[in-house]
Amino acid sequence: MTLIEEDSQGEVPRHVAIIMDGNGRWARNRGKPRLFGHHKGVENVRRVVDAAKEADVPYLTLYAFSVENQNRPKDEVTGLMRLLREFLKKEIRNMVKDGVRLRTIGDVAGLPEYAQKIVEEAVEKTKSNDSWNLTLALNYGSRQETLNAIRVYAEKISSGKASPKELNWDTFSSYLYTAELPDPDLIIRTSGEHRLSNFLLLQAAYAEIYVTPDPWPEFTADKFHLALQDYASRERRYGKTGEQIRLKSSISETPVSV
Repeated sequence: MTLIEEDSQGEVPRHVAIIMDGNGRWARNRGKPRLFGHHKGVENVRRVVDAAKEADVPYLTLYAFSVENQNRPKDEVTGLMRLLREFLKKEIRNMVKDGVRLRTIGDVAGLPEYAQKIVEEAVEKTKSNDSWNLTLALNYGSRQETLNAIRVYAEKISSGKASPKELNWDTFSSYLYTAELPDPDLIIRTSGEHRLSNFLLLQAAYAEIYVTPDPWPEFTADKFHLALQDYASRERRYGKTGEQIRLKSSISETPVSV
């Protein structure tokens, strides 16, 4: 059974992905430097992670640093990388204790060496955990991810290890950074912007999208639960009609006489 077939209206999403936006603007509106906002944003990660675990959402992905973020002022990029290092140093022990497995998606090799080191350490120390799943998108870009997957698959074709006639979505998706993850059911974007910003473009083909005006530092656990409530109220049709979905649901809920 596919993930699409397993989903139904009213359920908790299996995988929530969040575009954590608005740290800099939140800080600027308070007369503070942008890095102050990023610091507060990092503090908020723990609260939302706890909220997702309490809501029984087994997979959470956070868009922490995009490929395009490399174009920001050097001091801001350096500050973000140091915040990443501080966050992971502080959280590794908790993740190990709580059974959280950390994954990353993106070109981690494009990060500073000290950031790469702590990321690799956290991933290695949590790789055997299976209670819960946290993924950080670091130096990530969906277009770059797609091109990389095409490049790798093309090399396999040219070496005779793959055939273009055999290519389908399941095969192609195994070459994406997210090969170990289910597609996101719900994508949340904070701070009111209505765009995906090069985030999980292929994987989000059937994701529900929830936009909140709250900047990331103000996106509380309660507001995360509001997003889940909104998701639960939606009817996910995947190209079918609402009547087809409701008929299937009613059939599956009808008790079978023995």
